[in-house]
Amino acid sequence: MEPVYIYISPYDILRPRTNQVSDVRFCDGFIQNNRQLHLIVPYVERHDNIKKEDVYSIYGISNEIKIHYLETGLKSDVTGKWNAIKIAFKVYSQVKKIIKTLPKGTKVNIVSRSIPQLYPLLKFKSIFSKSSNNINAIYWAHDLKKRKSYVNAYRLCDYILATNQSILTDLCAISSFPKEKTITTSNPITQEQAQEAVDKTESRNITNLQNIKKPLVVYTGKLAIDYNLETEYILKAAKQCHEIEFLFTGGKPEAVNYWKQKCEEEKIKNIQFTGYIPDYRIIKHYQRSADVLISYYTKQGHDIKYNLPNKICEYMLTGNVIVTPNYPPTAELLSEENCWFALPENEDSLAETIKKAIDNKEISRTKAKIAREQVLKNTFTLKVKRIIDFIEK
Repeated sequence: MEPVYIYISPYDILRPRTNQVSDVRFCDGFIQNNRQLHLIVPYVERHDNIKKEDVYSIYGISNEIKIHYLETGLKSDVTGKWNAIKIAFKVYSQVKKIIKTLPKGTKVNIVSRSIPQLYPLLKFKSIFSKSSNNINAIYWAHDLKKRKSYVNAYRLCDYILATNQSILTDLCAISSFPKEKTITTSNPITQEQAQEAVDKTESRNITNLQNIKKPLVVYTGKLAIDYNLETEYILKAAKQCHEIEFLFTGGKPEAVNYWKQKCEEEKIKNIQFTGYIPDYRIIKHYQRSADVLISYYTKQGHDIKYNLPNKICEYMLTGNVIVTPNYPPTAELLSEENCWFALPENEDSLAETIKKAIDNKEISRTKAKIAREQVLKNTFTLKVKRIIDFIEK
């Protein structure tokens, strides 16, 4: 009898962002490997939610996932300890319902990227099954928290997955978790993405960028007011690159207005802002429209030793060259062979590297081609097969 997988996401997938996209595509990998999977997600009622029937097309997957939407009664992001407790209660009520529908003796693998979401299971496995040996609790780590409560929780997991080896090395060191029960996943692409044709002309028509004459540098990521250091560095670099056009996707209206005002004050005239794009399918067309793609995250809001941006593999897929700092988490994906490295938190180095990427067209073209060839072998289908073989065999 094959095991059943239950994935508990802390995110509302009706508002597509990078973490939500990663969770849904990860789940799709199990379906593609002929495993039964249930996805449990909180549901927050926003005016700009996508429709439930559009989840598959917007997230770029073709297989149907058994999705259990849990109503939270909230109108915005889940915050506060009491709301978290209420949602945890609903999550595990749903877990028990799912388990009751399964044949006796079915092995259940419960996975989450959230330690708080997994914690009730880690502490009270016996509540969910007559035999706790029938349930595995599996943590999918996207960062590393070293607080005592997290370290203790790591020790209770049956298996730990992580987006990069840098996380696993230190996690095992601080918690004495056995290395043989860990495996890396990266943040891969889907099989559907790997099979798509890339046409820059078509993408520029879709994004209304067909009339841009200057070289185009694109950043797709978070644009906020309080989370601003990455944006500051890119703006300062753009100020040194008058002959180059820069474009940012994302951002709520107040954030976009804030950065537009900044650009006016600093007399930076070569930057465009799209604002928030609810249809995630459009993001790839901005990435494909670029001549250079930037990922320039900083210590602000991230631990640079562990954070692997979701967009790296999507960038690699476009056939456009990447400019980024050389941080440990990306070492398994990026190298001098397939991208341009700029010094971290240094606008002069960033500007110089962008110019170098644009001026050395043939070298950039070769780097981008290598990156695409490498990422085509890094799909959720293949990564999840490794995970299944690892856990089940």
